[in-house]
Amino acid sequence: MVEHRPVAGEDVDAHRRIRRYAFHAADGPDPEDEDGPTIGQPFGLYDDGTLVSIAKHYAFDARLRGEWVDLAGLGAVATPPAYRDQGYARRSLQASVERLADEETPLVALWPFETAFYRQFGWTTANYVHRFDCHADALTEFDVDSGTFHPVGPDDWESLEAVHLAAGDGETLSVRRSEQWWRNRILRQWGQDRRHAYRYDRAGTPAGYLAYEVEDGTLSVAYMGAVDYDALRALLSFVGRHRAQIETVAFERAEGAALLDVLSRPQDVECTLTPGPMVRATDVAMALEAVSYPDTVEADVTLTVTDPLVPDNAGQYRLRVADGRGVVESDPDTDSDARIGVAGLSGLIVGARDATATARAGSVEFVDTGVERTLDELFPTERVFLREFF
Repeated sequence: MVEHRPVAGEDVDAHRRIRRYAFHAADGPDPEDEDGPTIGQPFGLYDDGTLVSIAKHYAFDARLRGEWVDLAGLGAVATPPAYRDQGYARRSLQASVERLADEETPLVALWPFETAFYRQFGWTTANYVHRFDCHADALTEFDVDSGTFHPVGPDDWESLEAVHLAAGDGETLSVRRSEQWWRNRILRQWGQDRRHAYRYDRAGTPAGYLAYEVEDGTLSVAYMGAVDYDALRALLSFVGRHRAQIETVAFERAEGAALLDVLSRPQDVECTLTPGPMVRATDVAMALEAVSYPDTVEADVTLTVTDPLVPDNAGQYRLRVADGRGVVESDPDTDSDARIGVAGLSGLIVGARDATATARAGSVEFVDTGVERTLDELFPTERVFLREFF
């Protein structure tokens, strides 16, 4: 019998060993927990009592179109080599999504080892990641006169959270961070070595922060937050001041290549774009009703949804929107306005792409000629950026 359940007792060590082999095999078979204090709930897929696949569930409050919703993080998804290619990974993913739906969590995100692998199971890329690599000298032109920098530690997490929330205002999938998350994920490298961390204060008020690592001549910014563009300039200037200690700098930004427009020598900065985290709806009706719609839009649209992972999600749904809220009901009898995969629908829900881009990717087929415009009005694109790694 195959069963999906929380991992407890002696299986906690087995879960840890499977995770370590999947993600840190080069470090050897050390059974110690590289994550430090446990964050998230470990789950396992058992076949006749044998642990054959694992995952971890994380719980977040995340912004979605200006409101806070429940977002699950799915991490540490792994199957030992002895049990691979037997369908266990698929069954584990399905069980996780169904469990989260039962817990009334409308969306689940993950960081893929391979985008194509999770795309086949209904996840879609939430946002792309712009990574910048440059010599520290390239950032010295951002120098600013006002404000001060202070080294901070885990006990300062509340002042950093205030900056983080201000920086993420209007940014879909920006999350609230708990004290434990700050202490063991932001300010530490997976619960072990402390990261360097500084807070930028302006007129006596926290306005920015940096958490970074220095290794082999490179300063790598793990997390940064700024309440406005001037604070961001101050953070980049601070990084540039390390030019006597380091050779290169690496950091990521949500606004992407627009940063190159304000550099006098943009050719000195390498900017790479890669697929980032992925997201999907756990339950179609629940996710559509969790969305805040534009107050000015009224609509009545019927969607035929397919889901390659969760059979209960497949079906025809009628979405009626008025006064910023949506009501969803199963409606197999009304003619469908569009046929859409759960991945394409998930991208619309979070605002990762509009209906036209979704159609271009082959994730939606319009039956009614006016439905494309209706979907664009219901689901305008958003600035989406999930910073948390799990």
